[in-house]
Amino acid sequence: MSIKVFSTGLPAIPLRGAANVFEEKYGVKFEIVAGPVEQWLSNVLAGDGDVVCVGAEYMMDDLQEEHGLIMPDTRTTVGYRRSVIIVRKGNPKGIRGVEDLAERDDIKILICRGACQRGLWDDVASKAMLTDRIRKKIVEYGTGCLDTYQRWRRSVGRIDAAIAWNVYGNVWPNDCDVVELPKDLQVYRSTNVAVLKSTRDEKLTRAFIDFLKTEESKNIYEKFGWIIPKH
Repeated sequence: MSIKVFSTGLPAIPLRGAANVFEEKYGVKFEIVAGPVEQWLSNVLAGDGDVVCVGAEYMMDDLQEEHGLIMPDTRTTVGYRRSVIIVRKGNPKGIRGVEDLAERDDIKILICRGACQRGLWDDVASKAMLTDRIRKKIVEYGTGCLDTYQRWRRSVGRIDAAIAWNVYGNVWPNDCDVVELPKDLQVYRSTNVAVLKSTRDEKLTRAFIDFLKTEESKNIYEKFGWIIPKH
């Protein structure tokens, strides 16, 4: 028995943890292909895979409506991520919030322009009515969560802050600190999974989706910083 998953990069990390537990319990082998959607979409269009995992509902909407690849009734939210400012370890620039990003000339910003963070910086900046001023401080653009993280690591001494997800601080605690935003500036997006119409074993794949709804699986997501509703 095996399940093949296509996932965007950062959401694959807790998903792999949950898959390991499912594998130990039920002897199901997993193959998880992680990367940008454009990297694996052609495989899924060709009929490969059992499960898909992405980091925003609009990404799953495209897989459902534009490509007709998923079983709509299996769409499941496995957790949420929250917008934050990430800074260098120890916060050497003393960044306290978006006002510092907008007003201080000594701060340079990295943002992500694609995938699950598409438009995230503007969602935050627009809530504070600071879009123009923050835009002037952006010096580099990532294309996805992992690409943005790699750019963050390569730009020590050149880039001071990024508007990103809270889970960066959980997944990569040695490379960044997190400055929380006030509630009125926070943006949340869901991480979601679905069964592909191409699945080789619908019953088994649906059982895995059900497992992702259990407390055991939720605890894994929480460990990596995903926010799980308590209701």
